[in-house]
Amino acid sequence: MASDNRPLKDVLGIELHPRSSKPRKQGITMVIDIGYNAAMVESVLDLYGHLLDIVKLTELHLTSPVSAVKRKIELYKSRGVGVQPGGIVVELARLQHRGPQVLERLRELGFDHIEVSSSATTQREAEEEKEFVGLVRKLGFTAIGEVGKKFHTGDKTRKSDTELDIEETVAEFKALLGAGTPKAYWEGHVLRRVMGDTAADILARHPHGTNQVLEVARRVGQENIIFEVSSMIPYVQRRAQQFWLVRQFGPEVNMGNVRLEEIQFLEHVRLGTWPVFGFGPLGDHPYMQALERTQGKPPTDAWWQSIAIESAKK
Repeated sequence: MASDNRPLKDVLGIELHPRSSKPRKQGITMVIDIGYNAAMVESVLDLYGHLLDIVKLTELHLTSPVSAVKRKIELYKSRGVGVQPGGIVVELARLQHRGPQVLERLRELGFDHIEVSSSATTQREAEEEKEFVGLVRKLGFTAIGEVGKKFHTGDKTRKSDTELDIEETVAEFKALLGAGTPKAYWEGHVLRRVMGDTAADILARHPHGTNQVLEVARRVGQENIIFEVSSMIPYVQRRAQQFWLVRQFGPEVNMGNVRLEEIQFLEHVRLGTWPVFGFGPLGDHPYMQALERTQGKPPTDAWWQSIAIESAKK
């Protein structure tokens, strides 16, 4: 029997919000792989590989057998997924003055994306990062920058734990983009501290916390940013932050550090068909609310922003 690779929605005749398909320029989803076995990776890719654009094999793979790592790289690449090592891998190499050698070996293993970051080290001068981006690109990798650090101490992009230095943040994004990175990650721990951790926290800090992020995105261009949501925090907080980014920027927002086993949840947060608690009516299946308003016709407005935020605070 021939396999049917059509989405189930097409067979059933159910319409969802249209989403871009691979290779995507926007609406990118970067998944974080913290050491899943190959069987799980293959199973998830069978179901949701079309939703995944980039995978980050974290530094936790440094103690794994090379054969197992290569097997996973092959699985991801066979589904059109870009593969990068965790930023810490490259930072370790650079600290040990082995950047070029490690890049060569990563290329031999099959990696095709490299994160250029200083999330756990002293932030380098723009000229040094520009040179390293040039080396990454010369070796045939797609370079992706990163702005911000996990802890605010030593983070030039923040004035305090919860306050951005907007000028510095914009300058760092523009320096990386100008050096040749098509996009740059925005460290998730910066975003959660500035906008808020939980739904209640996000709403309490609104509009000031969110407006800081919106101003940076306006000046840099949201299409140039991959917004990270920390994979280390509880799922209910991750879902709240993912929802809030969709609420601000729409379903085609670029999102990073999504757990592999949760990629389908994020997609339906993007589509407005997955409930997000803590935001009142804002999170109550917004696409379905829009369909009800339009009497079943595909919504043409920004349905993800159609309910006033004030209603969530009541």
